[in-house]
Amino acid sequence: MILGVICKLDIEKVYDHVNCKALLDLLKRMGFGVRWCRWIRTCISIVQFSVLVNGSPADFFGCLRGLRQGDRLSPMLFLVMMKVFNKMMKRVKGASLLRGFRVDGKRGERTVTRLKVNALKSEKVPIGEVPNIHVLAEILGCRIGSLPMTYLGMPLGASHKSPTIWNPILEKIERKLVGWKKMYLSKGGRLMLLKSTLSSLSTYFLSLFTIPTHVTNKIERLQRDFLWGDSKTHLVGWDKVCAPLENGGLGVRKLTTFNKASLGKWLWRFGVEETRFWRKVVALKFGEEWGGWTSKLDRGVHGYGLWRSI
Repeated sequence: MILGVICKLDIEKVYDHVNCKALLDLLKRMGFGVRWCRWIRTCISIVQFSVLVNGSPADFFGCLRGLRQGDRLSPMLFLVMMKVFNKMMKRVKGASLLRGFRVDGKRGERTVTRLKVNALKSEKVPIGEVPNIHVLAEILGCRIGSLPMTYLGMPLGASHKSPTIWNPILEKIERKLVGWKKMYLSKGGRLMLLKSTLSSLSTYFLSLFTIPTHVTNKIERLQRDFLWGDSKTHLVGWDKVCAPLENGGLGVRKLTTFNKASLGKWLWRFGVEETRFWRKVVALKFGEEWGGWTSKLDRGVHGYGLWRSI
């Protein structure tokens, strides 16, 4: 077994340090239209905050920088900034202008970006029996973690076939439904929430994991019950509901079909992204065939896991 260490670093208040002016300038340079940039500027500039003083909210005030936590648009905009930052770091490294820095123990450290590592949320995760893991954790001033763990909302180190990795998705859907069921909604309103929110909650997981049949059945049962409300009789079959609008359906996303399409993108990316690190790892482990458009897949039982399911 190959030993290794995963170093999980948490940057303190990273969203709060995003410069909105720089973000809008990057969007323009990346080719986004004037109207789109105006929409983004409106979304990030109209945010207001209020502070509780002795239990009572004070007056609202705006912000000059940073992205709002919890906003579904914020991660996408943050990735734009990080993508540019990553290219800048590669250019500096290529010019041999990048040097290491000394870690200052538990007090944390500040890099050239002025971002501070939050040692309380950072972890050293050993893979196998790593000697002196406590020494490595002491150098960075962080704690020692273990697999499985959650990274960027995705389970890391857990079996992709385990039903427990889908529990957060099911719990999130059920929490949404608790609030919505208290509102008086028409069939059209229920359908809109179903298509815009419920169907998208599992998108992140569906793009990487093959969804088990029992999880599909449970999610679709929750969707059906919400769509038809308290009625025990469902007026239209679920296959008909998931059919496209032009075919007489309601256009609700079919989970199994969307799952296969999302996983199929990885096969396409394997063929076109020849220089990506993940592609090199898969090709080195499994080998290539069909001129590099697909990987070999042995009929063995062990050691294939997630990529084999894709």
